[in-house]
Amino acid sequence: MARRETALQAAQGRLLDLIGSEFHPGDKLPNERELADLLEVSRATVREVLGQLAAEGVVRRTWGIGTFVHEPAGRVPVAIGDVTALRDRITASGHRPALRDATVSRVACPGDCADVLGLAPGAPCWRVDRLFAVDEVPAVFIRDHLPLRVADRDLDPSGLLSIDLDMFEFLAGATGMPVRRAEIEFAAVLADEELTARLEVPAGHPLVNGTQIGYGSGDVALFHGHLTVRTDILTLKISRVG
Repeated sequence: MARRETALQAAQGRLLDLIGSEFHPGDKLPNERELADLLEVSRATVREVLGQLAAEGVVRRTWGIGTFVHEPAGRVPVAIGDVTALRDRITASGHRPALRDATVSRVACPGDCADVLGLAPGAPCWRVDRLFAVDEVPAVFIRDHLPLRVADRDLDPSGLLSIDLDMFEFLAGATGMPVRRAEIEFAAVLADEELTARLEVPAGHPLVNGTQIGYGSGDVALFHGHLTVRTDILTLKISRVG
């Protein structure tokens, strides 16, 4: 294992030297076969090294197009002490937020979400998937579940397909009940197949997962979600007042 890690580190070092001397931000790198020849390693090693560099924000990989040199986004500090749009937190740190991908679908509510939202297990609910990027690097994948109706009002979360509408803003307008309080519980996780594809990190890459519940007045649960964060892009800050 130690010998393999040393070989990978050496290959990564040679590739970083090549990027620093021959390429500029935005340049497309040679394909895996050409890089394997240049570095005198296998294509499997090149693929693993590129995955590591993509996770660190050194390169950006686009399926079917190629691998490009990318300026590291740097870490964006995100405070988890107030109910504020993620978009605004990223912007306030001097970085560019983007909604890389977003979908809204009607699904059977998972058991853990149903308990929180006061629904029967398997009852229909909305699922909203959103992938946020920081300076074009995928940084946070969020999957939220919401009831179809709140306070006798039908919810239509299709507006969340735009970065211009945040979950908290949407709920305040759609229900007349702003999110008064959000609770979040963190756990360390390793990237599975879905997160590898979403966040462009290698399998087993360490990530932070947060389970978040947003409450309106009267402690009515308005949404239940999971957000998974690349901590090489975002740092999480928790403040306690009192």
